Amino acid sequence: MTRAGEGRHGFTLIELLVSLTIFSIIAVAVYSAFAGGVGAWRRAQEFSSTYQTARLVLDDMAHELKNAVTLSGTDFIGEKQGLSFLTVRQRPHAQGRPVDPKITRVTYEVRRDRASATYSLARVEASPVAGSGEDETELVVSPISRLEFLYTYKDDNRQIVAWKDAWRVSDALPLGVKITLVVGETRFTKLVFIPHGLQEKATKPQGQ
Repeated sequence: MTRAGEGRHGFTLIELLVSLTIFSIIAVAVYSAFAGGVGAWRRAQEFSSTYQTARLVLDDMAHELKNAVTLSGTDFIGEKQGLSFLTVRQRPHAQGRPVDPKITRVTYEVRRDRASATYSLARVEASPVAGSGEDETELVVSPISRLEFLYTYKDDNRQIVAWKDAWRVSDALPLGVKITLVVGETRFTKLVFIPHGLQEKATKPQGQ
């Protein structure tokens, strides 16, 4: 006759510790894989969002540049890290009737946040008449690593000149604007040709 409990083997302390250790290792590995996957997914989402935003902003800039106009004086001011110009905006219809287009001054420039030491692409919309209304400022892409504008036109021989880093020609628009926007390590480039831009002019733009 056997005693109760004979033939039954319980976990020893060492076996229990080994089991817990193995379980902990597996749990940590699973958690690390899960956390890594979530982190990669978030980074992918952030990159996708930034990519889409940058593309949309460049498309908007191209549309506004193609509708750029000159009224009097130096209405188009182009610098390497910013530009300001007048553009025609088609407003929505009111009660089924067409509304006259609106001329507005648009400025794109780099803004620095002192607190975070980061840079942003800012869009400023204002009335074409200085001091006649409040400016509307929006940070359209943030943060950015670099912003650059280059300008070109046709010379007297109707040859397109090399890109210049400034444009200040009275009563004239550049023929083309090259926009380079760098967000993180991703570079976005947009070439915008203005159909009614400068074809030839005796007075050469700055930057040449």
